[in-house]
Amino acid sequence: MPNKLKDFDEKLKRAKKPKQVKEKSEHNQAMSNAYKYATELLAGFAIGAVMGWSLDKWLETKPLFMIMFIFLGAAAGIFNVVKSSKRDYEAQLKAEQDAKNDQAE
Repeated sequence: MPNKLKDFDEKLKRAKKPKQVKEKSEHNQAMSNAYKYATELLAGFAIGAVMGWSLDKWLETKPLFMIMFIFLGAAAGIFNVVKSSKRDYEAQLKAEQDAKNDQAE
């Protein structure tokens, strides 16, 4: 009887380990995505601001192009975040579906 308990305990420990690793990797993936989205959004703002400032300086129209390009940069950044998050979501769904199919076989 004690031998069976030891075997069961070992199997239980092995079954618990992959879940802990999976939870950590999911958390790391979520943080990675958050940083990626924030970077894409900030890059849109920054590029728009620099382009607008450059045009304003060149054409001597002070805040006009900077304001316009900040909004255009923000729109481009939001578009990139939406596109990237959709792609990540579809990849996650595909991975989950593949995992379900592997378990069914």
